[in-house]
Amino acid sequence: MTKKIFFVFVIIAFSLAGCKTNNVKKAASSMLIEQQIAQKIMLDLRYYCPEMTADNETGDALISNDLESYAASAQSKNDGINDVNKVVKQCKTPLIQLPPELAELITSTSLGGMILFADNLVNSEQIIRLTSDLQNAALDSETGLPLFISVDQEGGRVVRLPRNISTSFTGNMAIGATYSKHGTMYAKAVGEVLGSELKALGFNVDHAPDVDVNINANNPVINVRSFGEDPHLVADLGIAMLDGMQSQGIIGTLKHFPGHGDTNTDSHTGLPIVNHDLKTVEQVDLYPFAQAIKQTNVEMIMTAHIQYPALDNSIIVNKNGDSMIKPATLSKKILTNLLRNKMGYQGLVVTDALDMAGISNFFTPLEAVINTFAAGADIALMPMKIRKPSDIKAFKYFIQLLNNRVKEEPLAIAQIQTSVARILRVKKQLSRLKVSTAQVNEKIAQAKNILANNAHKALERDLAQNSIVEIQNGLNSSDWLKNITTIHLLFPQQQQSKLMAEELKQQLLLLGKENISISISNLEDFNLMTLYQQIDNSDLLIVASDSQKTAVELGGIEDLSNKSKAFTNKASFGDKTLEALVYAKQQGKKTILVTLKAPYNLDKFRPLADYILASFDGNFYQKANGTLDGAAFAALAAIITGKIPATGKLPVSI
Repeated sequence: MTKKIFFVFVIIAFSLAGCKTNNVKKAASSMLIEQQIAQKIMLDLRYYCPEMTADNETGDALISNDLESYAASAQSKNDGINDVNKVVKQCKTPLIQLPPELAELITSTSLGGMILFADNLVNSEQIIRLTSDLQNAALDSETGLPLFISVDQEGGRVVRLPRNISTSFTGNMAIGATYSKHGTMYAKAVGEVLGSELKALGFNVDHAPDVDVNINANNPVINVRSFGEDPHLVADLGIAMLDGMQSQGIIGTLKHFPGHGDTNTDSHTGLPIVNHDLKTVEQVDLYPFAQAIKQTNVEMIMTAHIQYPALDNSIIVNKNGDSMIKPATLSKKILTNLLRNKMGYQGLVVTDALDMAGISNFFTPLEAVINTFAAGADIALMPMKIRKPSDIKAFKYFIQLLNNRVKEEPLAIAQIQTSVARILRVKKQLSRLKVSTAQVNEKIAQAKNILANNAHKALERDLAQNSIVEIQNGLNSSDWLKNITTIHLLFPQQQQSKLMAEELKQQLLLLGKENISISISNLEDFNLMTLYQQIDNSDLLIVASDSQKTAVELGGIEDLSNKSKAFTNKASFGDKTLEALVYAKQQGKKTILVTLKAPYNLDKFRPLADYILASFDGNFYQKANGTLDGAAFAALAAIITGKIPATGKLPVSI
């Protein structure tokens, strides 16, 4: 019997047996240790440059044909893999189709999972062909196990699917704003739509929903990604969204355990610490996770790169030789003693990306993976990058280095097998049939009827309209527009101003006020004297506030240095917004302030704005015909012109 046939036999056996614990453990233990380790790794193939060779890459000199010397070097200094990670940042060519050498990597290693980013995703046909090729490569492996193909599709600020082909919604805090009136309706419906669209494209895992309880107004990374500050509200909406998503065949991921809601540091760029006492941790941070584990089927939970002294104040020595409190991702007390033993969680634990500064600044990739496996994590997300052909060799060495380390400790082997058994149990629900060319074409045709269909876009509009919150109304009239002849719009980006102008024109036309003129400017290309002139020539100033884009919104830690240059100075946007409002009030103009993110810290704006609205989202996209679209802008225009009332209720305190 060949090895391939043997593995297929084992997998079929445990499937037919109902995937009982003993059968799954038997299937896991029959796999080679290297294959078990590979099942516990989820890579990204975000960029790939096949033309990069050892001749022009200094880091490749460390990739030796002598495994023993390479392993010895990497285990003693752990700088080989690190240098590879430094070098690969030079590659910025998005991978949108699977080359043979990367297909071979997946097949030969029995890799367990893959995460895709916006760079990998162009249109529905391309995405389906890519995910099908990825899945077929995995099914060609000796184990025959399907691949976890995952993505961060939260909705709102964090989406990876192209907005022009999918339904992106206005995000979790917008859903939180509908809770008092609509309960969990929108959360479940949005989860169903996100799930159905991802399923149609070949994904099987979504790293959502975010159930962090945002109780910190200065939280730079969660903010509107949270449903709100009430742990009960967050739990209800998180469970509803998870259930909706998983009803469509997508494995959801609750994140970020044990809670990222009270941090003022982004774990993409640093290591946050939460100094809550144990009572607060249990009543706030852990509550949504605990309720979800009790009430529904939670298949996956993502860790947070955060120090939680109340949960684990033990010390670990980092790669710099410094002593530090263990981050949750590397903490056995948090991932095993608390999450599994005390809270009773039986599903998968996936780390947040291990290339984030909260881990990579302190630990080498090898040590990060070893420690998170020992802590109880089932899947290590993005421990090293594959950006060029030599990285394929480096990754295979990396698996062998992990294999050598695991074999040094008998208890580690048992732990790996138990973890892989959990992976096999979850993968039991995934198809093990290769996707034929005919099936790919059929999926492409079906996706056109699912992605951004009329029902999905209608739900997107309804959520936006029902989530807008009126924070302050000092216009004192239902027909205040009758004395307005000119409006000036000042939004962070020029396209936001342009889109808002178009939406307002449509609403004004319906009111018979098409003679009102609208001028626009933006905070990216800011000229103070020109703005003063535009305000002088207007009766009404509508200004929108936003804040700096974070790494997770852009796509990841690699993006901070080379994307969104317009958002490089967080303070300047607020200063410019305030200056515009001050001048407008001095000139006796009516003023409206729109907050496009969480509406915290409004005290200095309140005296200057007659009307304040919160939309929680300012995203837009360009349609095939070249026009701009964005659900939040249409909703804001309808409310500003009085067509509909603002019915949302703030899910956070300001």
